[in-house]
Amino acid sequence: MTSRHHASSPLGARLTATSSPDHPTAAMLVLHGGASDSQMKVAPLSLAVLRLIPVAWAVARQLPDVAVYRLRFSVRGWNGDGAEVLADARWALDEIADRWPGLPVVLVGHSLGGRVALHLAGTDGVAGAVGLAPWAEPGDPVNQLAGVPLAIVQGTEDRMVPEPGTRAWLAAAAAAGAVISSTLIDGGGHAMLRHWRRWHRLAAAGVRMALSSSVQGHARDSAAAPGSGA
Repeated sequence: MTSRHHASSPLGARLTATSSPDHPTAAMLVLHGGASDSQMKVAPLSLAVLRLIPVAWAVARQLPDVAVYRLRFSVRGWNGDGAEVLADARWALDEIADRWPGLPVVLVGHSLGGRVALHLAGTDGVAGAVGLAPWAEPGDPVNQLAGVPLAIVQGTEDRMVPEPGTRAWLAAAAAAGAVISSTLIDGGGHAMLRHWRRWHRLAAAGVRMALSSSVQGHARDSAAAPGSGA
């Protein structure tokens, strides 16, 4: 990163550190929501950005050994194939990897940010993902998710991304071998305002689960590797 606390991409994405412990054991990248189609730039004070700041701080408080970062996308929309927001997230992951080589990263995404997180879960350096009211379409990729931990938190009163609409993708992800923990908050809505403390606790618990599952998976892989026996 260009500094300890923030960096900007050539396309206009912005990466900001919420917490930066001296010796972190993992990192977390928070991804905000957006729109289906929009080329508008994301304003620093947009509601989509602002509603994820308390989530980032809550996880930073509960997991003080985790370096927590927030990404502001360069555009508001998914825009067909998600190329721009996915490129923004990959850029942010590269920045974090430059700052903390080899550190596992958990993606925490809300709505559109959840879709980005679920697309990139299981790719290089990404230990898992937490989807908060995530947008997930039936045809979204799942082949990279074998053994990858995913924590999904949704609300029964979500009108923007109703929970039943994500079931087909979650079933496909489970069939592909993803390790899924799902929680449905009774009365919870898309903005995560009602029962906000529970949303925050579950976000932190999801990060903890993803990191724990990732460590266990690496241990199993090591034990199964040739020459690893006693």
